[in-house]
Amino acid sequence: MSIMEILIRSISGYIFIIPGIILYFGALRKSAKRQILLHITTAFIFCYYLIGILTMTGIGKLKAFEPTLVLVPFRDMISGPIDTILNIILFVPLGFFLPLLYKKYGHIGSVALVSFLLSLSIEIVQMFGRGATDINDLITNTVGACLGFFIYQLLSKLVSKELCRKFQSYNINEGTELLFFIIYSFVIMVTIQPIIISTLFHLA
Repeated sequence: MSIMEILIRSISGYIFIIPGIILYFGALRKSAKRQILLHITTAFIFCYYLIGILTMTGIGKLKAFEPTLVLVPFRDMISGPIDTILNIILFVPLGFFLPLLYKKYGHIGSVALVSFLLSLSIEIVQMFGRGATDINDLITNTVGACLGFFIYQLLSKLVSKELCRKFQSYNINEGTELLFFIIYSFVIMVTIQPIIISTLFHLA
């Protein structure tokens, strides 16, 4: 995909994510669980990143179940090093965002688990779309998120703990918020977004 097509696909999905995020944080505010502005702003950026992941991995309109499975690890990593590097880079921000937004994910184990499950979800959905599911993607995506976690750990030592806390959620179920963002992004990208890009931009 060209950069322009990536922008069209991602923005076409993100504009429908925004109202849901606004309603979500509005509901928290009414229930006396108002979040700090820095957390809310970062959450909006994080959700665009999620849409970006789904765009780059070809998540879109669901089609027939005709998967192509690549179950032999590491072989394709050697034959296609560029794809391997790109898959790692794609998930680096995830490993950075998770501990930044949520105290719960301040350990590499929890970050690795979330990144693995997200990557697995993408691979499963791809069976109904692009039709390619690759075990190497699970490995490289998880490695990328772990690298992002280490980057966060290094950078967080350069700023005050008080500033770091301002990015994090407060008095809510962190896992529930993260799950909402992820599921909501998937739903938009396999339902509304394909209609928009097909109708307005004639993209499949």
